[in-house]
Amino acid sequence: MTGIASRRVSRRAVLGGLAAAGAATLLPSGSAGAAPGLASAYPEILKFRVERDGGFIGHVMQRYRQLRDDLQVDVFIGFSVSFAFIPVYRYEHRAREIWRDGRLSRLDTVTNDNGESEQVRGMAGVSGFAVDGPKGALIAPADILPSSYWHPRFIESTRMLDSQKGRILDFEIVKVGTEKIAALGQTVDADRFAMRGDIDLDFWYDADRVWQKMAFTIKGGYMEYTRVPPGPEDSGLFLSPLSTGLALPPPGTA
Repeated sequence: MTGIASRRVSRRAVLGGLAAAGAATLLPSGSAGAAPGLASAYPEILKFRVERDGGFIGHVMQRYRQLRDDLQVDVFIGFSVSFAFIPVYRYEHRAREIWRDGRLSRLDTVTNDNGESEQVRGMAGVSGFAVDGPKGALIAPADILPSSYWHPRFIESTRMLDSQKGRILDFEIVKVGTEKIAALGQTVDADRFAMRGDIDLDFWYDADRVWQKMAFTIKGGYMEYTRVPPGPEDSGLFLSPLSTGLALPPPGTA
């Protein structure tokens, strides 16, 4: 294992995602420029079981839907950490990504980070991708990727948009090697990548570049995302409001 990948990941993002929801996967090389190609490698819902130090705390899910010329990616993240059966930390995140011609055209997110509410809105424009979030307004590069970890260009990137804070994160990604991991209740071969910089984590993709696993450390706990089959109840969770009442704007809202 290379030096950059040998140390356990330290925090700076919980998404998976997402975030999320992220969150967060990727597709045959020739298809990165077209929404239909991006969607075709994935099941309708990609779901992860999340454990902290070996104990179950919640799920991360992403849903992929083709809407004419656009690809819509919805992100759901829900964590709850308890001590002696008493909840001590809760994290909730919802996101909606709209992709057109291989680029992010709109992003809406809402987050409850243990009682702290945050919102991010982003829109593609002439000068780049305009973002308004907790860290203020900024213009990101037009080809920026959000921190949901699924896009085919992700492993070639050196920066991304933090979907919770609305800030730009810089990093390096190196391939560690191919490993056997558990996903969907079976053993699969997956390529492991290490991200180091403003955010530190390890993630695994299969031969089709579909996201299978993630691992990182946050608030002193070791977190693992393991891919599991979605259930029939999962589709209804993506538009559900946070426990604080904060919700995503209705689809199509300007």
